[in-house]
Amino acid sequence: MKKLRLFGSLFFIVISTTAFAQRDTSDMPLVHKIVGSKFYLVPIDKKIALLDSFHAAVPEPEQGKLTEQYDLLRSEIILAYLKAGDSISGKNWWDKLRTNVGKIKTAFKYSSYLLEQDEKNNAAKAEALLKPLVDSAANLFKKDSSKTDLYNAMMPVYVKTLLALNKQDVIAYHLGALYEVNKHKFPTDAKNHAVTRPENYKITDNLSYDYGMALAATGHHKESITVLARLYLTGVEVSDKIQADIKGETAKMKGGAKYYQHLTDSVHKLDNNKLNAFAASKKDIQGQPVNFAALKGKYVLLDFWGSWCKPCRASHPHLKELYGKYKNKGFEIIGIAMESAKTPEERHKAWADAVQADGLTWLQVLNNEQIERFDAVKEFGVTAFPTKILLDKEGNIIGRYVGSGSGGETFGTRLKELLGE
Repeated sequence: MKKLRLFGSLFFIVISTTAFAQRDTSDMPLVHKIVGSKFYLVPIDKKIALLDSFHAAVPEPEQGKLTEQYDLLRSEIILAYLKAGDSISGKNWWDKLRTNVGKIKTAFKYSSYLLEQDEKNNAAKAEALLKPLVDSAANLFKKDSSKTDLYNAMMPVYVKTLLALNKQDVIAYHLGALYEVNKHKFPTDAKNHAVTRPENYKITDNLSYDYGMALAATGHHKESITVLARLYLTGVEVSDKIQADIKGETAKMKGGAKYYQHLTDSVHKLDNNKLNAFAASKKDIQGQPVNFAALKGKYVLLDFWGSWCKPCRASHPHLKELYGKYKNKGFEIIGIAMESAKTPEERHKAWADAVQADGLTWLQVLNNEQIERFDAVKEFGVTAFPTKILLDKEGNIIGRYVGSGSGGETFGTRLKELLGE
């Protein structure tokens, strides 16, 4: 196929930091109103007819948000042609893209499609398409390290491409600077894990893991242990695979086992300090202090939710089922709600009403109260709702589950492993 060579000249562009991250057609209400939200499902000829109707209804400006929306529609037409093997029509439509966002988005969507079809044989094609874009984003990042959104958004597809090509040094180069600026994590990791079903999720979908293994492959064993240990000890990745990888890396480094134990002790001490601060700052729905000492020797789930969060509320029946099954086997739950109402009174009422409506019988606290003394959402690194954090019998984090879909399913499986049927 010659299509990739045809597109090479399109990528000598100055990359804008404008809103590429996480942008898709779900963010285009005007487009949906005119062409419908299932645009990607309709045949090519109908796609073109719908785009023409959009043009007739709403004139296209030279640049701006609306032009980006037009380009995302053109992107769907381009991808449809390329998937059908019509590279000439695909190239003609690619030439009609008018915004940097449209060009970048199309390149990454097409590369993702190539990898899905044949990762091994198409990786080189995808890299040729993406490398100029990623390098431009990297150069922009070097000039201004606050310009991370575009660079971060590129990494999941680009790193997947580099993994297929075994270019560990390039992975370490691109992820290293971002890892520090992002405060030792990647913003796409939590979302990818939350929306991916357990049977489809691979540990290499986690960029922090990829970075840790790239450090290992390039001889930076201490740094690799540090990165992998953060993932494991914070409950983000707790599989047998990462445990084996950590063990392998500690064996390669003189004093590696001792260094890993130091990291473990430091994290566990930090966890314990957080729980003490939590207990000193919060009261339950009955106005009583939270007593973690009474929970010693039990597996404890910290369930972060809110009355406004539909997925959180939808997960409660399953959580009630698990609680009924395991509460007499050494399992407890602490619900930690974060409310968004304007006044303290409104927040408290929304929370209390939801607890009653959902029939939640375990300990409940409202994070908004005394939040200036201890913000549990911030301290436990919660970036999405619902999030469930599992503590072992000593209060150490042994699991983190985001979302009500795969997160809930995986959590139920983990309880079964720990406490039996």
